[in-house]
Amino acid sequence: MTIMQKIRIYHASLAILALLSYVTGEFGLIHSWLGYGVTAVIIFRLLWTLNGNPHIGLTRFYPSFEGLNLTNVHSHPSISKALVLGIALCLLLVSATAIAIDKGKDIGLANVQLTTTAFADDDDEDKSAEDGGESLYEEALEETHEFLGNFLLLFVGAHAGYLLLFRRPLANFMLFMNKEKK
Repeated sequence: MTIMQKIRIYHASLAILALLSYVTGEFGLIHSWLGYGVTAVIIFRLLWTLNGNPHIGLTRFYPSFEGLNLTNVHSHPSISKALVLGIALCLLLVSATAIAIDKGKDIGLANVQLTTTAFADDDDEDKSAEDGGESLYEEALEETHEFLGNFLLLFVGAHAGYLLLFRRPLANFMLFMNKEKK
């Protein structure tokens, strides 16, 4: 299996898990487990970069706008890299906020202390745990998580649209729609 075929499988796994996680946003445990699956794929990808292959390295995410002008905006690699970087940052932040919200409860780590002392020492006006409510901190995390998830969709839509319009052979390959050479 070539490195590009491995990248395509990674891409498909991440895309499917992220999409399923997004559409199951109101399904509690299913959403959480899919989100942890996304996080696992991201961690795998970060560890995969350690093998030194330039096709997998994180430098592929850094856009260089050198040489970009109006005549090559449709084919300059910086556009695609900027969109992929936006997707990566949103995925990382969505995963981080989800883990902060869940605190490991949905994967059996409920007793692990993940809060900082600043929030652990709050005896508070903003917490209403006694009446079953959420703290302002938890509400802010949930709102941030949801906002970033929606923002992620904008980046994914722009990324897919850009590839379909200007890099069709790559889009076909990544979507398993390329014709096999015999």
